[in-house]
Amino acid sequence: MMRSFLPRMRRHLASPQFAVLFLLYFMGIFSILRANRLYLDDLGRALYGYADWVAAARPLAEFLSWLFYLGPTTVDASPLTQILAAFLLALASFMLIETVRARPSWGVVLCTVPVGLSPYGLENLSYRFDAPWMALAVVLALIPGCLYRSGQKVFFLVAACCLFASAALYQPALGAYLVVGAYAVLTDLASRMRMRLVAIRALRFILPFILGVGLYAAQASFWIQESQYDDYVLLHVILPELEALPRVLLENIRHYFSLLIRDWSGNGIGLVLGLMIMTFTLTMLLRHARNLRFGGSVFWWGLRFVLLLALIPCFLLCPFGIQFALQNPVWTPRTFQGFGVAAALMLLFLYGAAKRNSLRQVFRVAQLLLLLQLFIFAQVYGNLLDAQAQWELSRIGLLASDLNRFIRETGSSRVNFVGSMGLSPLVRTPARKYPLLERLVTVPLTRDWRWGYEQLNTFGVKVEPEEIAKSLEQSSVTPFLETPAYRIEVTPDGVGLITFLPPPLPKPVPRKPYSAR
Repeated sequence: MMRSFLPRMRRHLASPQFAVLFLLYFMGIFSILRANRLYLDDLGRALYGYADWVAAARPLAEFLSWLFYLGPTTVDASPLTQILAAFLLALASFMLIETVRARPSWGVVLCTVPVGLSPYGLENLSYRFDAPWMALAVVLALIPGCLYRSGQKVFFLVAACCLFASAALYQPALGAYLVVGAYAVLTDLASRMRMRLVAIRALRFILPFILGVGLYAAQASFWIQESQYDDYVLLHVILPELEALPRVLLENIRHYFSLLIRDWSGNGIGLVLGLMIMTFTLTMLLRHARNLRFGGSVFWWGLRFVLLLALIPCFLLCPFGIQFALQNPVWTPRTFQGFGVAAALMLLFLYGAAKRNSLRQVFRVAQLLLLLQLFIFAQVYGNLLDAQAQWELSRIGLLASDLNRFIRETGSSRVNFVGSMGLSPLVRTPARKYPLLERLVTVPLTRDWRWGYEQLNTFGVKVEPEEIAKSLEQSSVTPFLETPAYRIEVTPDGVGLITFLPPPLPKPVPRKPYSAR
């Protein structure tokens, strides 16, 4: 198995299906590339040229950055980095095909499109510096699934090493491995495989995960202690006490599903995803029920049925990886690394289950509908990144001249801002249809994010630390300037308080009857 894996992957890379899939991914993220926006951490790396992934306990990402740039200084090489990430995600899609042992026909390849165009994964592709390392982490997390039928020792060592490397690149990518493992156990339970063999195969996935992640956790504390962000990082890696674990798990699971429902209720993608999940669950249970005719103990059949019902929700939770088991998890879209992998596996399963021509045609229509909606969402997201960038540049451009006037008249270059610049009015309507966009289209110029400070520092002003800023807001202020976009006030200490004003809501345009036009 190990010897034949690399030749098969070479054939896949040379196939027209791989070229078309890579082209689809490139077209899907083209609007993101065209927006050419410095996404959150990109601003700091572009300004100061550091990598700084060690600060988040990602030493392998730091090492690869040194190789890529031939030194510690990072420079903006986009869109090359994002195109490289799209190539790696196309490779990950074919690894998923290898995992389920399917022939890479056109229909099968299209089932894997959610791996590269997952709505949550689009945030990873927005990072111009970080995208290839995040994508490579997914590839490494999926390699073990291609090899789990090989020798026991070979699989154990390869899987542990891949999981260690994946976590050292980007920790949330481990969710992709957990999704594949849960899917493999699900299909085993729904088959006629003996329970002893099902348990053994489940342990084959669990043991290397414990070793690989355990080794990573053992060395991660060294990198965190050396970083300047140790308080922030340590806050989000704390495991709850044993007695508090059930409560934390239930709360995180509730929050996880509430995010999914909020993101996809009331739009076409959510409807298709909901139908796909229900069809997948029903098909899996029917496949298990068909095995009754092959005999066997009623007790063991009932046990398998109960385990199957319990494992399906676990499979749906796996896209978030071990994140939902933490005391203070980070609920950002980019941490849902396994979401696209789970959707692709469900599509692959349903594609194989629809053997009759009539069912296959119905499935293909639903499949193409989902893929089209994912493609449209990617374009909308990229266009809104562009709109938000223009919104920020226009407001900062207006502010720059008034800041120069403030410095000239008051003799002070100390400022602080209240609230945030906010989202562009163009985001409002799409965000009503896709609430996820409110989390994907970020606003760097906000007190809660340090790069807002850096944006204003480039105009020659010094932004006060947050602890000083809170006390300044309580002091009496003198109005200095007010525009429709922002207000500048002066504190007794000579600090300028900048308050961004929300844009007025557009009034609805009354629609005339067609006959009156």
